[in-house]
Amino acid sequence: MGRASNKLYQTLLLVLVLTSFSHGQGVSGLEMIEIPAATFSMGELESEYQGPPGSYDATVHTVNLSRYWISTTEITNQQYIEFLNAAYTDGLIEVRVETANGPDKGHTLVFGSDSAPEEYKGVAMITLDGTRVMKDHDDDDGDGNSFTGVIEPENPLNLCYIEFNESGNPGEKFYLQDPATDFDWVELTNYYNYTSTPNELDTTTLLNDYDNWPELSDFPNNMPTVEEVKNWPATFIRWYGAKAFTMYYNLDLPTEAQWEYAASGGEQYKFATADGTVHGDGTSANWNFLHEEPAKHHVYDVEINSANPFGIYNIAGNVWEWCEDWYKADFYADATDPVCTDATSNKKVRRGGSWNYHETTLKSAARAEDERFKGNDHFGFRVVSNTEITSLGENNTNPVDFKLNQNYPNPFNPSTTISYTLTSESFVTVKVINMLGEEVATLVNDFNQAGEHKVNFNATGLTSGIYFYIIKAGEFSDVKKMTILK
Repeated sequence: MGRASNKLYQTLLLVLVLTSFSHGQGVSGLEMIEIPAATFSMGELESEYQGPPGSYDATVHTVNLSRYWISTTEITNQQYIEFLNAAYTDGLIEVRVETANGPDKGHTLVFGSDSAPEEYKGVAMITLDGTRVMKDHDDDDGDGNSFTGVIEPENPLNLCYIEFNESGNPGEKFYLQDPATDFDWVELTNYYNYTSTPNELDTTTLLNDYDNWPELSDFPNNMPTVEEVKNWPATFIRWYGAKAFTMYYNLDLPTEAQWEYAASGGEQYKFATADGTVHGDGTSANWNFLHEEPAKHHVYDVEINSANPFGIYNIAGNVWEWCEDWYKADFYADATDPVCTDATSNKKVRRGGSWNYHETTLKSAARAEDERFKGNDHFGFRVVSNTEITSLGENNTNPVDFKLNQNYPNPFNPSTTISYTLTSESFVTVKVINMLGEEVATLVNDFNQAGEHKVNFNATGLTSGIYFYIIKAGEFSDVKKMTILK
């Protein structure tokens, strides 16, 4: 490959991983997909509702949406660390141990500072020393309280990997911890059962489940790496912490309507997966597909499993995702760009289910709610933009009517389809390159008529990993990422 071509590819890769917004601050690696204006049927029939009896809250109604942009993935640990460092440098947040009585007492939390916007001033955003949820999952004592009786521990890897070092270099005080070196796993797997009094520990017998987990059985060889954990979704995020992130980058949390339309793939999918169905082996979404009490696994890479028709990953499962709306059971009504501003419930909506929840929470129409101050090992978020965004790089003046779509399926083995749209006849090249910028395939190298085009890419003979496909058509150029998973 020549120097000129290599420079083009490097530029396009830069465009792929850097996105900036109108106020000039960017989020590394954030990819946003445009969702065109649409009218769709929101909710589900009561006859199809699978929630608790008497709790049906998803009345079918018609919603008109203006176009918007939504992140293809949940916000990652690495992206949230970058936000925390930037916000700390700007004096918008502070770190302290909570001393007030309550469930947060003794925990290290990130708070909005006195200089922060009113939306998160003085409130906790994320629990830095958050660990796995420990409770009586099977209610063996029959009292209906999860915090009395014998505990069934979750996987110890369900913890917050973000740490703070006040003496660290400016802009690097928050950092990602290494699972293999930065934790005392024996200490983390020590626990006590509860007494018959809620949240009171029976300290007569110290228990330990270190030997119960395969990740610890050949320590440190079975542990996830730092590079892997970077791309896990940020967890222990309270609504305030998600809101603070969006405000800093001039973004928004999705409304319920935006979230549900994106989750349905524009195809009215019943389940918010790549094809609208749920597989029983965990390949359609990261959920409790083994129906264990408790679930034995944890969050995974934000791009695990295939993207839906919009190119969105894991909008079902992995972590619950905070929305902008206040929860109101009977809020649903025909509307244009609706968002519930009635705060009577004092709870915000969360959507999508998570790694430890059951199948029904993966529905596009399934709703849930929680107080803004709650956030544990299965709470995260993704973001939207309601105004047009621009990309860093040489191709930010591309004709907007030319378009390169996300390949489908993705990840794939061995083949996938790449589609693109041309508004005029053009000489088109579509090439595939690896992470080193080396060309591995030329899929198109010819004149194409205006219109929609599709090309198949067969990856037989290539190794698993991340690849990029690049289009050039006249003055238009674009690049997208895809994953071969064998």
